[in-house]
Amino acid sequence: MSGLVVVGLFEGIEKAAGAGNALRALPLAEDRITTLSSVPLPDRSVSMDTRPIRFPRITLIGWFAGALAGIALALGTYLLYPLITGGKAIVSVPPTLIITYEVAMLGALIGTLVAGFREMGLMRFRTKVIHDPRIHEGKILLCASVEPGDQARRAIEAMREAGGTEVRTEEGEL
Repeated sequence: MSGLVVVGLFEGIEKAAGAGNALRALPLAEDRITTLSSVPLPDRSVSMDTRPIRFPRITLIGWFAGALAGIALALGTYLLYPLITGGKAIVSVPPTLIITYEVAMLGALIGTLVAGFREMGLMRFRTKVIHDPRIHEGKILLCASVEPGDQARRAIEAMREAGGTEVRTEEGEL
């Protein structure tokens, strides 16, 4: 989601969870609230990630694309450079299966890399992504995508009342 984002920096998980509950009470939809932390947080302690996980699908698509490319590579090679040996078939199944398997695994690996970068949000090139280097010191960053005006003001107040050490607004994407 791109637009105005209210960003609050919190010292501990209790304060961040209180701010997350206060934001949901505004009401803000769960998909408009996210948490950034360098330490693992308990599931649903501050915010819940409602985005669907497409990791297996993208990997599977990469595998099938690789399998088709492997079959095309093997069959294309056999047909472009026929090697007739003692009356045997030009297209042989066992070598074709090996080539297909190897290229399918390469496709699955590439699909896994693409899916991993996509899931981590590293494939965004034109929008500013919200980040604060102090999360590496153990702090928790709570972000809420809001509409400018009254909703932004109420979100800032809710984060400050919950104990946010620094609350600000930024233009960017969750």
